[in-house]
Amino acid sequence: MKISVCIPTYNQSEHIGLTIRSVMVQTLLPDEIIVSDDHSTDNTWKILETLAAEISILRIIRQKFNKGISKNTDSCLREAKGEFIVRLDSDDALLPEYIETLSKLLTHHPNAGYAHAAVREIDQQGYAGEPRRLMRNAGFQRSPDALRAALKGYRVAANILMFRREALEKVEYIQCSQDFAEDYYLSVCIAKAGFGNVYSPQILSAYRVWTDQGNVRKRRKLAEINGLNAVLSDALMPAFAQHHWDTKPVVSAKQRFAIAHSGCLSWKVYSKQEKAELETAILELSSAPATKFFIWTHKNGLGKVLESYQHTAAVIRQNIKKLILTRPQTR
Repeated sequence: MKISVCIPTYNQSEHIGLTIRSVMVQTLLPDEIIVSDDHSTDNTWKILETLAAEISILRIIRQKFNKGISKNTDSCLREAKGEFIVRLDSDDALLPEYIETLSKLLTHHPNAGYAHAAVREIDQQGYAGEPRRLMRNAGFQRSPDALRAALKGYRVAANILMFRREALEKVEYIQCSQDFAEDYYLSVCIAKAGFGNVYSPQILSAYRVWTDQGNVRKRRKLAEINGLNAVLSDALMPAFAQHHWDTKPVVSAKQRFAIAHSGCLSWKVYSKQEKAELETAILELSSAPATKFFIWTHKNGLGKVLESYQHTAAVIRQNIKKLILTRPQTR
């Protein structure tokens, strides 16, 4: 059984070395590590060249121009020769038992298109933070259940996954044209193709969480909304139709996401033109009366009360989740 690790990267000179070395201390070493540099403008490529001279299984690829997250990741995955393929971001890290544990799960569950696990958050300096676990049972999840679960979002603790190459080939890798939610899109396509997934609650990797310096996340809001629309309209809606299921739950999910993101229309970081583009994207996601009401509320400066309520509800849900996940298991 051959195993590949794929690491798409762009301007991550500070962390790429640690990411690669975390692969090299696995209890089960992969057969190859492929790093695809999306034409970085920092020292990432020089670091990769130095590491490639030291690590025999490391193969590095430099894109001739910046392709963007989706296409660079797709290119990297297509280069892999392994039966199982780990997708790892270049600022995250694997814990030593990641490959051994998840490869066993995929071997034991031949109908799983990918395996994933709980993660430990780390900050920009590498200090450990909170664990992330899913509110679901450990083990295998059937493809129909995965499709229904996808109505609530991308159902992984973090985007650090081990794919079965057969599943990637069946869906023709990443078909999403957006540079946001392409991973969510891929998971829906894999479920639509009939593959389930398998989850371990064991913490097997470190996921880096960044502070939003310079309002970077807010500036990516339009891409986020367009990415979600692509997932729900172009992947999840056809999947429900393929199963001859009622598509109303997908329509409802689109409305929930649209309402959740309508709050950005009250942010001062955007120009008038940018807000107009955001409003258009939100309405493309859902033009339901409830969505229009929330849009009007935020545009007219009345969104603070709604945001306060939504924030309080989110905190309550998060605390309940923590209580459930940390509750001692009884037999």
